[in-house]
Amino acid sequence: MIHDLRAIMAALELSPEEYHFTLGILLMAALLSLYYFARNWKRFRLIEDTPTAKLRSAHQGYIELVGKGLSIDDQPIYAPLSNHPCLWYQSQIEQQETYTEKGRTQTRWNVVYKTISDQRFKLTDGTAVCLVDPNDAEVNGHEKLVWYGNTEWPTRTQIFESQSIIHAMANQYRYTESLILPGQPVYVLGQYKTWSAASQRSVRDVMIHLINGWKQNQQQLRERFDTNKDGKIDQDEWEAAREEALLEAQKRHDQLALEPDENIIAKPDRSDRPFIISVYSQAVLAKKYRRHAAIAGAAWVLAVGYAIWLVHAHG
Repeated sequence: MIHDLRAIMAALELSPEEYHFTLGILLMAALLSLYYFARNWKRFRLIEDTPTAKLRSAHQGYIELVGKGLSIDDQPIYAPLSNHPCLWYQSQIEQQETYTEKGRTQTRWNVVYKTISDQRFKLTDGTAVCLVDPNDAEVNGHEKLVWYGNTEWPTRTQIFESQSIIHAMANQYRYTESLILPGQPVYVLGQYKTWSAASQRSVRDVMIHLINGWKQNQQQLRERFDTNKDGKIDQDEWEAAREEALLEAQKRHDQLALEPDENIIAKPDRSDRPFIISVYSQAVLAKKYRRHAAIAGAAWVLAVGYAIWLVHAHG
């Protein structure tokens, strides 16, 4: 009781500026907590409620897939810092900076290089194969490597064991790399669609691209279509050029139609649908988002409760 009275008296002694600043911080914390609660709870419910599809019978649209990640045969991916073969990477280089603040010497790490892989890889569930486009995905549960050196770009590669913090004391640069490795189990929640080369470009699109290419070489264009040899392409000659371009474009489009369709899972068109890639299982991933939602919800209750208490105590 005495402690509570002292707390109330302390709240009453806040200056108007301190009171409004504290109340503003609490309201901001409440809004952020509510946002993260809604964000994580939505992901938890989507992972729980979306049935896992089989690739062989998967429908077009927003689906959940589980399988094994594989490299595309002729497109191996290597992480830029460790040089590990991988399916996906996030790489970062930081430089250690020493500075003095209020008479105390401190250090901090400043990011000097950062990149995230956007190259596609394959996913197989034993029944079929599709491509995964990781661009703009939320990636969970990857291998993480941390090591140190004295050059901006690492000179040591193929490091599977992360180095201890002791190495940071003697080195100026820190290298961090997160990886998804070939053969790891992969969970994906995203937009599944079938990509056809012929459907992506109409005959007209192919024709326009062909004519634009011809225009790059005016001398060759005149030699080919300037039938009256007056040094320019008149209307009738342009019509002949367009007809020939249309015939060539139709042939090329027919060739595109012979290329096999590709199934791909990628970021959904709708912004309210998350795109998640994880090496965690569905159960572990759902538990993670539920735990984060619970923490954010508890933080919201505390922030709102304290803000209400502050208003009443200061009123």
